Amino acid sequence: MAYIVLGQKQDQHAQYMLEKLKMRGLDAYLLSTHDFPRNVQFSYCPTEEDGSLTLNDGQILKLSEIKAVFWRGFSGVSDESTRENYLSFDSIAAQDSLACLRTWFLLDNGTVWMNSWQAFQHHKEKPLQLTKVKRLGVNIPKTYIGNNLEDVKAAYDQLEQSIFKPVFGGAHTEMLTDEHLSSERLADALAKSPITVQKFIAGTNIRTYVVGDKTISIELKSEKADFREDENTVLTVIETPKQIAEQAKAIKSELFLNWTAIDWRRDEQGNYYFLEANPSPMFIGFERQSGVPLTEYIIDEMCK
Repeated sequence: MAYIVLGQKQDQHAQYMLEKLKMRGLDAYLLSTHDFPRNVQFSYCPTEEDGSLTLNDGQILKLSEIKAVFWRGFSGVSDESTRENYLSFDSIAAQDSLACLRTWFLLDNGTVWMNSWQAFQHHKEKPLQLTKVKRLGVNIPKTYIGNNLEDVKAAYDQLEQSIFKPVFGGAHTEMLTDEHLSSERLADALAKSPITVQKFIAGTNIRTYVVGDKTISIELKSEKADFREDENTVLTVIETPKQIAEQAKAIKSELFLNWTAIDWRRDEQGNYYFLEANPSPMFIGFERQSGVPLTEYIIDEMCK
């Protein structure tokens, strides 16, 4: 059986996972989707419900023999130019290539995905993710998402303190201030992109890693609105409260995840508020600082 790490050669986490799989004595391969179709070949026969991948080193892997895939990153395809003319030859070719890859991603043929295409779609659509988690009975902060200037101002006025961040991701969280709202650039910015305005929960950051039935939580103490910007963030492993562990597992299932890192804010009264569930979180730093063998837990799930 074969194991695949989906990611880029230059990605530290992809290379780390590849090395750990090989250390287990497993046949593991790195696959960058951007190499397809230029340097990687895909074959599939619906009547047989099987096919193959030919990697850029010539290695041929039958789809039915791929035991598990660790999804670190999706990098599109070789000639993805759909932003220009969607009826151009290159654009149609790119859509054909993506249709082949999505077929493989969505096949129900026994391959274990860490994580699946569905999981990544739910992560990309943050408003949908928040809504589905709220329907589970999990606390989420008061949130506004959109580009209506008056509604942004109303959300700001209704909240004692608020933060703003992108809807999709790609930038860090910032505190929303009077200066932001009085800026003439705000209307121009909203004409280009909606934003997320969210109540700031005074307290501390909690991250809960969920792998299979395991939950491991850490407290991330930081003075900044976004702990990722703070080099002095203090990491401490804590016990996951029973209710939060149950909610974390329910979130993992609802969002089609086999493993995840869930970010919470824990307020000064001990209440947890869900922020997001990441289908491909960074984990090397956590593993090295905490001593928790998270990678081994992930590989155990891949080998089941």
